[in-house]
Amino acid sequence: MPDPDQGAGADPVDAASWGAIQFWVHGQNLCTHVDQSEVLHSAHWYLLPLLEWLAENWNPLLHEEKLPNRNSADTAAEALELTRFAPQLAGEAETVVWEEERYQWRERHAVRTARSGGLLPNLVMRRVRDLIEISWNDDPLAGTPQGFRYSSANGAALLEPTQVARPLYEVLAAATGYLSEAVEDDSGRLSRLQQSVQRIQNPQEGEARIEWLAGIREQNPLAGSLRGADLDDELNVRWADIVAQLKDLGTPESVSEALQTESDPIVVRGSCQVAMMFSSMSPTVTRNDVRTIAAVLVDQYSPDPGQTELTTLSAPTPINRSIRPWEQGYDMAEALHGALDLDLSNGWVDVEQLVGQLGIAVLERRLDDPKIRACCLVGQHHIPTIIHNASSSFFKSANARRFNLAHELCHLLHDRSSAQKLAIASGPWAPRSLEQRANAFAAMFLMPLELIERSIADIPGPIDIAGISALAASLRVSKRSLVGHLYNLTLMSEAEYDELLNSLNELD
Repeated sequence: MPDPDQGAGADPVDAASWGAIQFWVHGQNLCTHVDQSEVLHSAHWYLLPLLEWLAENWNPLLHEEKLPNRNSADTAAEALELTRFAPQLAGEAETVVWEEERYQWRERHAVRTARSGGLLPNLVMRRVRDLIEISWNDDPLAGTPQGFRYSSANGAALLEPTQVARPLYEVLAAATGYLSEAVEDDSGRLSRLQQSVQRIQNPQEGEARIEWLAGIREQNPLAGSLRGADLDDELNVRWADIVAQLKDLGTPESVSEALQTESDPIVVRGSCQVAMMFSSMSPTVTRNDVRTIAAVLVDQYSPDPGQTELTTLSAPTPINRSIRPWEQGYDMAEALHGALDLDLSNGWVDVEQLVGQLGIAVLERRLDDPKIRACCLVGQHHIPTIIHNASSSFFKSANARRFNLAHELCHLLHDRSSAQKLAIASGPWAPRSLEQRANAFAAMFLMPLELIERSIADIPGPIDIAGISALAASLRVSKRSLVGHLYNLTLMSEAEYDELLNSLNELD
């Protein structure tokens, strides 16, 4: 479109890129806004900076999952708001690193960072397992003219990678081609942009994309940040180390299977199992943990693991953004009880026996990271496996181990990729919505309504701390998970819930 300012104060190539843009997600135009009481459906500005940003950040934009500093929310847009400031007790150096980490991550993922003075919606893109998450909110920009606001409030969507990558690439390539023909560029910006766009289809970019998927960083991010370490180089070095560990521990067939991806020329559609596992672990996972997990991935390889009842029951289920994750988890657990028709006559759910019947291997490994409770993996050439972390504070608790089994069973049944593979470490860096859903599934599976009603009927008097203790012992679950479950089932008031939690805290 013609530059309304006729190029005044703008670089000629910028002036030639004046135009209108719309981002549509699930039928909603996120660029619809109100300006001076007029409803407009496009953002208007110089679009060259946006094209340059897309080309420069293509790989992390569509392949990096880990949020900066802390996995603090279900969506990236929300998480960026919650991590705007470093923790209050952080030292000066730690605060600098915290702010730099958030700034750099936002630069790679938030469309608004490419605005170059324009007014773009607060739209954030990132990878979540084998899908692309697009999230947005109506956070106002400083200096926004009075009466200007975007119409879209908070929202998010999960889309197949090619659904996002192809339209972005088509617009990027077409706009770059148009500008290169229409404008004489003495600065070289357009030729550099063309090279960046062409590089996106380079087959050699596939390895870099897998490195972003895994998201493994150096073990001392503070030192790295202070010395200006390059993130691409860090990822490359750590990923090369993982591949070397795999090759050292496994056969060519097992290593190839663990590293197998589903790729498109411009985006990785399906993550390899190694990247899937490490993307849910701490960004700075130790070398010991790399070796431990790598050993399990190659040891559990099987050319033909065979069909089990788990395969029959498996039903990959995307997160449903229209309902809360715990509600979806409850529904899935009740559906599994209906399909299995388990014998509940002994008053509790024998999840250990069920896991064995389903052909799931259960292992114990000690990881340096005590925040990981358990891991699980399955694939067309991997034995379904649950791994208890012996360094977790919950490892010695029989009730916690039972809960872990039910939690990982949810992952094995419902969180597989389209290629029927899964690898996930359940801890602070796993996708929050998947973890919340799996926790709810475990609670409902171990404490189905039938058993809850029967057990409550056997307890005389009100459900006080003594009653909770007796009920938890009967169901073989923790008192804390039982209290939360009863509250979700509306079997106690909020006041009773708070009182019981306070009592449990005092006992601790």
